[in-house]
Amino acid sequence: MKKILLFSILLIISAVFSAKAQTSLNDALDLLHQKNYVAAMDVCNTLLAEASNSPSALGARSQIHTAMGRYDLAMQDADRALSIDSKSDRALFAKAEALYYGQKNYNQALKQYDDAIKANVQMAEAYSGKVRSYMALQNNKDALKVAEDALKKFSNDLELNYLRGQLNFQQGKFKLAIDDYDKVQSINANWNALQVYINRGLAYEKFLKPDQALQDFTSAIAADPNSAGGYMARGNLHYSRAKYTDAAEDYKKAEILNPDSNVIAYNIGMAYSKIDDKASACRYFQKSCQQGNADACKQVVMNCSAGK
Repeated sequence: MKKILLFSILLIISAVFSAKAQTSLNDALDLLHQKNYVAAMDVCNTLLAEASNSPSALGARSQIHTAMGRYDLAMQDADRALSIDSKSDRALFAKAEALYYGQKNYNQALKQYDDAIKANVQMAEAYSGKVRSYMALQNNKDALKVAEDALKKFSNDLELNYLRGQLNFQQGKFKLAIDDYDKVQSINANWNALQVYINRGLAYEKFLKPDQALQDFTSAIAADPNSAGGYMARGNLHYSRAKYTDAAEDYKKAEILNPDSNVIAYNIGMAYSKIDDKASACRYFQKSCQQGNADACKQVVMNCSAGK
């Protein structure tokens, strides 16, 4: 009787610990998605201090390492987790992420994402990984099929909707792409806001709605004023609308954030050439040429040589 009672108590303690561990794991993954890597790592390390052989905790820590660009550590944690439990969905997914981002081994990553799905068919992020892998392999047909099928089960998944938006854009289905980005915004307006605004703006531009595109590019800048991407996109739109002074101003802001880009310097030169500011145009063409831009070098020869 005492043995039965003791066994029951141990089962209860184990269940309580397991529930606590799962909550901690979810907290770590939430912090990871918020890009709060230090806090996420602290949660995982605390969990591993109590259960050093937890494949889920090791898998989560592997994902954090990958997000931080520490790919060797990510692979070590993933491999250790899989040596403990070869069917751990979290460990399989973590190894797939390390292969995808760290080694850019998209074929092998694709297999690992598949294995993660076999271990847990409800793991929406593994389907996103498959889509990304197919896209990296330039197999957009299969990428779209996986995205479409997955969205039947996970209709509100942010990354799947975002990726389908990219695929629709690449196929010239700009209205469908806009709809996908709208869906992402309706679910969580803060998720990957910079890229969602830029991509939707580009789709609006292709869909011949420049005012909506301008609004989205401006929103992208507001979402992340320290990214050159929003300024470049808005500058390109201004340039296409013959607003060359506005284009030059946006390109110059992008240059502050990314001074080593020969494309940005070239674009500034082109904008200045359109408003007949030859001195400024040549200064930027020369800079871009020195940075390795062949088109800029041609502009220097044609327009900036002595006596011209």
